[in-house]
Amino acid sequence: MTEIDLIVNQFILEEGKLYTLPELYHQLEEKILSNTASIDEIGHIISTDATLSAKILKIANSALYGFRAEVSSLSRALNLIGVEEVKNLILLDSLTGKFNDPNHCLAVKMEDFWHRSVYLALISKRLAKRLKLPDADRLFISAIMSRLGQLVCCSTRSKEVSQILNQHLNEPEKNEFDIEYNVLGFTYNAVSAKILEYWKLPKEIILSLQYLHEPLNAPEDIRNSHFKDLSILNVATIYSGILEQDELCTNSDLQESGELIVEPAETYLARVNPAINEALNIDKNTIDDILFEIEMDALEILGIIFPKSSLIF
Repeated sequence: MTEIDLIVNQFILEEGKLYTLPELYHQLEEKILSNTASIDEIGHIISTDATLSAKILKIANSALYGFRAEVSSLSRALNLIGVEEVKNLILLDSLTGKFNDPNHCLAVKMEDFWHRSVYLALISKRLAKRLKLPDADRLFISAIMSRLGQLVCCSTRSKEVSQILNQHLNEPEKNEFDIEYNVLGFTYNAVSAKILEYWKLPKEIILSLQYLHEPLNAPEDIRNSHFKDLSILNVATIYSGILEQDELCTNSDLQESGELIVEPAETYLARVNPAINEALNIDKNTIDDILFEIEMDALEILGIIFPKSSLIF
């Protein structure tokens, strides 16, 4: 059994409590796989949870989807967004519910974690749309889940997570994936992939998380089929890490002026492998546009999934 397996097993059975996906998610999955359920039937299943229904409608009406007309019913949301995407939103709601407890991880503030996760997800979606990929929304969910491994390690390797965070803050020029690997022997995204494998999520999502830290060194068959996904998630992780450093430094003793730190586009370009920048056609203008585009989106999405959040950008 590998170290990652040990960590995941310890997490899954933490304090005798089994971490599983919600029953509603499984019911919806069963209906989808049956190929017999109508949109109305699926909507009825979701409507049994009033709070979740309200969140889905809020997200459907947010800048994340940008529909011109108001989405006022679950049936319309299912038709416009798609059943799979709504299922993913249920998964997202489940994860935020499980991990919004501030006592879950003392090494990482939940507010900081969700700030970064939302940045990562929005950047991924924006990059995917610029490349005209057909499944940009799926990348949003993959990105949200890619940092789950940090919280898993937080509950089982809290000391190491603190060490990684401090090094990330104090040595911003260092590759964060390398820091994770040097301290833990693996990366957070590899732990995320193992958790999703246990939950039996789609193989496509799991593969995109397993190799996002090294798109150029992934096995050839994975590169051939998932290179753009891997590269987008790699870039989004690096960009969101820079945003996280800016926020943490702005609020830390390292920065005495109290002024908001904002890194120039050149910093973002320099942190990513040039071959990946070229493959995704990323330049300074692309970076400036994306960071501008996600500002209000992040505020809105965080207000839905993490209502107590106060975002600095």
